Amino acid sequence: MSTVWLHLRTSPIRWALPAFVVIDLAVLFLRNRHWIGVWPETGAAAQVPAYLLGIVGAGAAAWSAGASQRHGLTEQVRAARVPPMVSEAHRLGATVIVLLIPYLIGQATAFAVTARTFPPGVHLWLGYLLLGLFTILTSVALGWACGQLFGPVFAPLAATLGFLFLTTLLDRDGSVVISGRPEVAVDPLPLALRLGSIVALILVLLWLPAAAASGPVRRRTWLLVPVALPLVVVMLGTDVVADRKPPGTRVTCVQGSATLCIWPEHEKYLPQLRALNARIDLLPDAFVRPSRINEVGLQKTRYIGPDGKEYLGYEEGPPIFYILEGSPWSYAGDIGTSISASTFGYQDEGCDWQRITSSDEPRLWALDAWLEVFLAGGGSPNSHTNAPAQMQQAWAEGRAVAGNPSRAAQFRWAEGEVNELRGRYCPTRR
Repeated sequence: MSTVWLHLRTSPIRWALPAFVVIDLAVLFLRNRHWIGVWPETGAAAQVPAYLLGIVGAGAAAWSAGASQRHGLTEQVRAARVPPMVSEAHRLGATVIVLLIPYLIGQATAFAVTARTFPPGVHLWLGYLLLGLFTILTSVALGWACGQLFGPVFAPLAATLGFLFLTTLLDRDGSVVISGRPEVAVDPLPLALRLGSIVALILVLLWLPAAAASGPVRRRTWLLVPVALPLVVVMLGTDVVADRKPPGTRVTCVQGSATLCIWPEHEKYLPQLRALNARIDLLPDAFVRPSRINEVGLQKTRYIGPDGKEYLGYEEGPPIFYILEGSPWSYAGDIGTSISASTFGYQDEGCDWQRITSSDEPRLWALDAWLEVFLAGGGSPNSHTNAPAQMQQAWAEGRAVAGNPSRAAQFRWAEGEVNELRGRYCPTRR
C-alpha cells in the first residue's frame, strides 16, 4: 500500500484531481436536478461523470503502462527484486485511485442530498454506483492494453480515442445509462459478469511484462483474446439495465375521479399529482375520465397481437404516463391524451374517426393542447417540436384558450367542442 501511495504522490495526474472533482460535481448539478429525491435517478446521475473520467483514465493508464519503456528502464524493471506485475499493479492502482476519488465524492454528495428525505429504493442507487465503477475500470484496462501494445507516445491517444469509440458504440446499443427511471434497474447478474470479466482482464494485463516493443509482450498478447472475449460477449449480449417487476401492493396511488398510480420511488411527485388530479375533478362532465392511469411499468397485461402471438405490454391494460426528468408537461400530456382517448373513444366500434375532415382535425389538436395546459396548471411546454405548421397553429389556439382568465369560459369552449365533435363522429356514444 505504501508503494501505491508513492506512485500516487509522484503521478502527474494527481495535479488534476481538484479539477476532476469540480468537473464531476458540475456535471452532477448543472446538467439538471430532477434526480434529487429519487434514488435510482440519483445513482444514475452521479455515475454519468464516470464516462468523462474514463476518457482521462484511459489515457493516464496508457501513459503509466508505458513508463518503463518511455524512460528506458525496461531492463532495470526486469532485473528488479519486485516482480514487474507488482510494480505495474502499483502504478495502475494509483491511476484507479485518482479517478475513483472524484467519482466517489460525486456519489457521496448525491447520496447526501437525496438522503435528506430518504425515499424508498436506496438499493437501486447502489447498482448505478457499481455500474460507474465498471466504467472506470474498463477505461483503465483499455488504457493499460494500449500502453503495452503501442509506443509510449501513441498509446495515450489510441486509448482515449478507443474509449470514446467504445462509449459511442455502447450508447447506440443502449448500454450507456444517463437516467435512472424507476421502472428499470441495474440487473445484478449482468453487472457481476461485467465486473468479474474486467477484473480478470486487468489481472492478465498486469501479468504481461511491461516491456518495450520487443518480442515477449506482443507474443503473449494473444492471451488477451480468450479473456477479453467473455467481456465483449457479456457487454453486447446482455442488458445491464432491465425492466423491474411491478411493485404489487406497494404501489402509490392518488385517488380522485381518476386514480393516478406511481412507483414508490417517485413519491416526491405526489403533491404535484394531487394538484393535477384535483384539476381532473374540475373538468366538465363531457370529459370521460379513465378509472385508473398508471405510471409506465406498474402493470403489464398479456394480449394477443395482430399476428396472433401473445405479448406482454400495456395495450389491454390501464392507460400509462411517464414522468420524464421531473417535467410536469410529460405526465400532464400523457394523462391528457388518456382522457381524450376515453372521451372520444378512438378504439370504439361506434366511432368513425377515419372520416374526420381537415377542418375538424385541428379542433381535436387544439382541444388536446388546452387539456394539457389546464392539467399542468398553466404555462407553456418547455420543449421544442418539429410538428407540421398546421398542428402547431392548432396547439397555439388551444393554449390561447387556456390563457383565458375565466375558467368558466374555458370550460364552455371545451365542453362545446367535445359535444360537437363526439356527436359528429360518435353518434352512438354518450
